[in-house]
Amino acid sequence: MARHGKASYAEKLSDGTRAVAGNREVPWNRIGVETDGAMTAEEALTMAQLDWRVKVSDEPVGVNIGGELLQVENKFITYREHPKQGTQALGVVGNRYTPIQNVEAFSFLNHLVDEAGAVFQSAVSLGNGEKVAIVMKFPETMMFANGTDGIDKYIIATNSHDGSSSFTVAVTPLRLICTNQIRMSVRNATAKIALKHTSGATSKVQQARETLGLVFKYQESFEKEVEKLLSIKYTDADYKAFVEKLIPEPKGNGVTERKINAVAQTRADLTNLWKAPTQQIVAGTAWAAYNAVAEYADWFKPVRGNEDKLVIRAEKSLSGNSSLKERAQLLLTA
Repeated sequence: MARHGKASYAEKLSDGTRAVAGNREVPWNRIGVETDGAMTAEEALTMAQLDWRVKVSDEPVGVNIGGELLQVENKFITYREHPKQGTQALGVVGNRYTPIQNVEAFSFLNHLVDEAGAVFQSAVSLGNGEKVAIVMKFPETMMFANGTDGIDKYIIATNSHDGSSSFTVAVTPLRLICTNQIRMSVRNATAKIALKHTSGATSKVQQARETLGLVFKYQESFEKEVEKLLSIKYTDADYKAFVEKLIPEPKGNGVTERKINAVAQTRADLTNLWKAPTQQIVAGTAWAAYNAVAEYADWFKPVRGNEDKLVIRAEKSLSGNSSLKERAQLLLTA
């Protein structure tokens, strides 16, 4: 059984906050609305007050300068009419852009409830609604290390209203003991796909099947990658050498004392996490080394911004991307 109890340490993060592994909230729940009980995407969006509509301005983007209206040809503003927030701009798009309403975009997810037992967990709005995401959780937990290390499977479907990205669906594994995202690169499978904005029952079923295919294919390769890392024995000396490669000493004429101190702090944080309770059940393996890095990237790595640091981390979690985790995986499996 995976451990779900409160961790016995409260380590201070580099940004001054503290994180206790057993008390860590699933990241997207911190910035979104939990949608437990929603049976459809429409219900989830309504619960999170994300069932507003998006429109495109009739006139091009313009500004009044000295009494003269200057406009940018073929550039228009997308905006929403929110029942509580009023009218708000979302982005600037080209003249061919057609908004896809949230209810239309996410409706294919309803088929995952019937076909795979997935449940709606969270609905999230970023900024003023420029991007909206729905998170679904699959019922089965992947178990490793003789049934002691559990990883749940989620998918994050994201719709944008500012023209910055296509509609995407991404598989996002979450390790239970530390609430780390473990979206690794795996052979012969991808964790993320872009889906077309299409309508009609047939196309929605097809999108659901594409998503399930993505999840199952990725899971199979993901499990093999985890087992591989578990099979690689790792000593303290191995881990020290790994950290030094992962976080190299700064070189060149531009090296400052601040950079030197930052490297030393990062290495110290990674060394502490190697011995943290969250790695104890898989201690002495490359899997423990990877999870020490994942824990640092998700919970300890300094983040910029004046907002609540945990909120900023949660927003970053929706992308699931981390160059530090990717480099760690490459070094551990080289």
